[in-house]
Amino acid sequence: MASKKHVACQSCDINCVVEAVVKDDGKIQTKSISEPHPTTPPNSICMKSVNADTIRTHKDRVLYPLKNVGSKRGEQRWERISWDQALDEIAEKLKKIIAKYGPESLGVSQTEINQQSECGTLRRFMNLLGSPNWTAAMYMCIGNTAGVHRVTHGSYSFASFADSNCLLFIGKNLSNHNWVSQFNDLKAALKRGCKLIVLDPRRTKVAEMADIWLPLRYGTDAALFLGMINVIINEQLYDKEFVENWCVGFEELKERVQEYPLDKVAEITGCDAEEIRKAAVMFATEGPASIPWAVSTDMQKNSTSAIRAQCILRAITGSLKQGAELLGLPHSEFVSVSQIQMHEALPEEKKKIQLGTERYPLLTYTGMSAFEEPSARVYGEENRYFHNMAAFMANPTDMFTAMASEKPYPVKAFFTFASNALMGFANQENALAGLMNQELVVCYDQFINPTAQLADYILPGDHWLERPVVTPNWEGIPFANTSQQVVEPAGEAKDEYYVVRELAIRMGLEEHFPWKDRAELMNYRISPTGKDWEEFQKQFTYPSNIPDYFAPGGVGVATPSGKVELYSSVLEGLGYDPLPYYKEPEQTPISDPELAKEYPLTLFAGLREDPGFNSCYMQEGPLRNVEPDPVALLHPKTAQSLGLPSGEWIWVETTHGRLKLLLKHDGAQPEGTIRIPHGRWCPEQEGGPETGFSGAMLHNDAMVLSDDDWNLDPEQGLPNLRGGILAKAYKC
Repeated sequence: MASKKHVACQSCDINCVVEAVVKDDGKIQTKSISEPHPTTPPNSICMKSVNADTIRTHKDRVLYPLKNVGSKRGEQRWERISWDQALDEIAEKLKKIIAKYGPESLGVSQTEINQQSECGTLRRFMNLLGSPNWTAAMYMCIGNTAGVHRVTHGSYSFASFADSNCLLFIGKNLSNHNWVSQFNDLKAALKRGCKLIVLDPRRTKVAEMADIWLPLRYGTDAALFLGMINVIINEQLYDKEFVENWCVGFEELKERVQEYPLDKVAEITGCDAEEIRKAAVMFATEGPASIPWAVSTDMQKNSTSAIRAQCILRAITGSLKQGAELLGLPHSEFVSVSQIQMHEALPEEKKKIQLGTERYPLLTYTGMSAFEEPSARVYGEENRYFHNMAAFMANPTDMFTAMASEKPYPVKAFFTFASNALMGFANQENALAGLMNQELVVCYDQFINPTAQLADYILPGDHWLERPVVTPNWEGIPFANTSQQVVEPAGEAKDEYYVVRELAIRMGLEEHFPWKDRAELMNYRISPTGKDWEEFQKQFTYPSNIPDYFAPGGVGVATPSGKVELYSSVLEGLGYDPLPYYKEPEQTPISDPELAKEYPLTLFAGLREDPGFNSCYMQEGPLRNVEPDPVALLHPKTAQSLGLPSGEWIWVETTHGRLKLLLKHDGAQPEGTIRIPHGRWCPEQEGGPETGFSGAMLHNDAMVLSDDDWNLDPEQGLPNLRGGILAKAYKC
């Protein structure tokens, strides 16, 4: 009888724990875990996880190192080579680039949230080499949330559904195939009487489950939160003891929110004023309340203020001390990722030139330096450089610009680790120009995706069923789950640490990577438990010991003041507004009515599709068959007014660019708006520039999304993807 393994599914970013069994025919069956699990409720498995082995064994998976032997970048002429040849040639070329341009000429884009296996060693490699230019899709998806959380209460705040009596959801279209474990947590909470408030322009299934649904206008979340804070303060519904003892800047905040009375907020958001008031009262009086993370406010023009306002709601209602919100930390039982990364090894002069520092310093080394002493005070000197979800990040726009223009200095080598970087950010043309101007591009991945099509070398990555890990690889969650290895990697696929260490050896850094393989690295990380991996993996979950931040004489939080900073000293020190605000974005019918005559629609990028995750799982097969085409959604009345029937291909155009999508009429989409998908490409098409890199230049949302300053959040420098910009749609 085949033995079952418990595995943290990494088909998306929620990491539900599932069971996996190798059947007699060699295929792997994944199913919901049969035993009670501390972090994953029963029946938490989606179609992506069920079909994981289909992806792992797909005919198009890269199983061996490949070298592009074409005469120009993007030409699809691949030759199989050995690992030694690939790594030798990559290291030799990287040495020459560094000798000519300096170590900062290496840029890296990594998706650590889905790899989980290198435990911080990639940043260690970069820091020892001397490059500060690491970025990630997490720059605009949860990593930036964690950065703004730090500004307010020192670390990422994790919502505990089991300890919440009221939940505030922001545009989370959960389902049985989208963050299913959290969907099950939600249903369990509602069953025991938990209240639910939903902010979402669309009437989703989750919105229909809510006690209060606020169908706000795209991008106005910050204004709505400020209106709620106004009610809570003016009606004396806040936790006075907590505010007095553990918050700074309350009077300044009180003065600011007087600028957001309910009638004004109702006008901005399009929501009923009394319903906003009811939501504020419910959140403050039915607690403890929590606000689970949602990507919607990560990608808006007012992102920093919207996230800050959420933090303030948590704080002034006492949720941070009542257990409904848990402040994350480096895991107390492990050698932390923060320690392994060795940020102290990167010279200060290199930190100061990290791309993005001059224009948008908040999430860079410069902005995060304000938290070094507070993190050391709260989490220990070894965690002075606390890697809270993702930290010390180069700005993606500035990185691609440096790659393309060589200003402010050249970036001439670009490595992607499980990161389809061409498609992952805004302004895809700029990313393409940057990649085309490289002397070395290396892609570690499972498939020849559009970014890999531009590489000099493709290194085959392992699959989550093929690697043992402790999740999460980033830090900020108050627990860790074990994930067992089910089978050996297919072909010659290797784990991420193998690549990092082998390159480090060739770059003369072997002494700093004493762990000969992933097993030794894992055993080092878990060594404080006194267990080796064989024993350690038998236990499902390892909770972290959370400090009693707010006890009398408690350690406080990891902000400069040690308290929750309603008025942020860090933002003030960087020259930004220390209080949250709402400013109408530049391209809306309100701010630019003349432009709206030509571009009458408000565009929203997102609404995750059940079978996909970002640009993954587009290969032909059972997942792609569920949603075979890239779909735009228009309300039937809006479509009728434009003469656009459902089922036909249309162009969706902004002032930045256009893309081709299949139109579907959808009564849940607000009138006057259009939804476009993220991450769509066509692997069945040939690769290379002739096909727009398998359709990426024709169908991906980044073709119509600008990263010019007018469309960026002014503090973080991330693009407005979900806050609504002007667009038009017409027949192809």
